[in-house]
Amino acid sequence: MKKEPIVTFLKVMSIITLIWSVLGVLISAVAVFVAPAAEMATGEPIEMITWVSMAVSAVCMIVNFVLAIMALQHKGIGTAYRISTFTLLAPVVFNAVDGGGISGCLSALVGAVIPALFLVALGKQNKIDQEQ
Repeated sequence: MKKEPIVTFLKVMSIITLIWSVLGVLISAVAVFVAPAAEMATGEPIEMITWVSMAVSAVCMIVNFVLAIMALQHKGIGTAYRISTFTLLAPVVFNAVDGGGISGCLSALVGAVIPALFLVALGKQNKIDQEQ
């Protein structure tokens, strides 16, 4: 069975996801290192859910990085599609729970735009691959 070449939308979204993931991991690392200074400045400890949210976001960014590489190589698109669904939903849920009211929920949804577009691109490619 011959694999169809990956669609342009998936190529573009994979490259954007690679860049997005690297930036996300770097920002998460900076946040972890700046958090003690923020605690000292405000005098209040950072809540445990915030730490969990940062960890979940960082792990999902790393997983998305791997999934984007898999998509560019056209390997395991079905698996990447299923895992990408989880890496889209997990940070949204944790960030919405952690967030301060409507602004936290809105921020979580805006942060999910690129992973959602990547998921759509994977879904289209998965459908093309399954039709063969």
